Amino acid sequence: MELTQEEIIKKVIITTGTLYTLATESDRIRSELAKGTIKKARELGYTIIVIDSGSPAELVNEFMQLGAIVFTEIFQSTGKSKRKIIRHAHESDKEVIVLIEPEKENFLSEIPKVVLPILKGEADMVIPRRKSLASYPLAQQYSELFGNTFFKELTGLDLDIFFGPRVFTQDMALYFLDYDGRYNDNWDSVYIPVIDAIYEKKRVIGVEVDYTHPQDQTAIEEHDMKYYFKRLDELHSIMNALSVHWERLDAIVQGKQVV
Repeated sequence: MELTQEEIIKKVIITTGTLYTLATESDRIRSELAKGTIKKARELGYTIIVIDSGSPAELVNEFMQLGAIVFTEIFQSTGKSKRKIIRHAHESDKEVIVLIEPEKENFLSEIPKVVLPILKGEADMVIPRRKSLASYPLAQQYSELFGNTFFKELTGLDLDIFFGPRVFTQDMALYFLDYDGRYNDNWDSVYIPVIDAIYEKKRVIGVEVDYTHPQDQTAIEEHDMKYYFKRLDELHSIMNALSVHWERLDAIVQGKQVV
C-alpha cells in the first residue's frame, strides 16, 4: 500500500540550526529565508525544530511564532550544535530525520520524494541530488562539482555529497551523534558520519530533487570575494577530512594502530 503525502509528513521531523547577528545584508537576507522555511514547513504539516546559537531574541521569537520548536544555546561549534538538534530529533517519535540548512525553503516540497525510499525499507540514508547547480554562485558551482568528483573517486559512490541536506532513519542518527569532531568539528560533522555509514555497508543512496537556490542569496555572494575564499576553505577542509578518515578506516580494517 502506497503512503500518502500526509502519512509521510507525519513520520518526518525537520531539524536545522540558526545564527544571524543581522549585522550584514547577507545575514538579514538569510534570516528572512529561514523564516520562510519555517513558515512553509509548518504550512505543509511538518514538525520543525531549530537550535539557535545566538540570534537576537526578537528573531528567535519570530521563529517560535511561525511554529518552530526552538532550543537556544551559547555557540560552541557547528558540530556540537548539529549533534544537539539531532539528539532532540532522535528523542522524538518520528521515523525519519531531515537535517537541512535553514535557507532551504525550496527543498521542502521535495522531502516526500527523498523520505519514501527510507519508509519503504530501501535505504538507510538519502543524500538528495540536485538536477542542476545553475542557480548557485559560479564559485560554489565549481567547488561543489569538484568536491563531488573527489568524493566519487574516494568512495566509488556518485553522490551529491556537497548538497547540505541529510535524510536518515532514527538508527542512522547515531552515526552523527557518535562523531567525536576530530576534524575541527565544522563542516566535517555532516560528512564523516556519511563516510562511516558507507564504510559499514549501510544503504546510502542518492535521490534526484528539483531544487533551486534562493536568488537573493546567490546575488549577495556572486561577486563578493570573501565567499570565494570561503568555498575554497570549505572544499579543502572537507576533502582533507574525508581522505584522512577513509585512510584511518582502512587502517583499522587492516589491524594497524591508529590515533
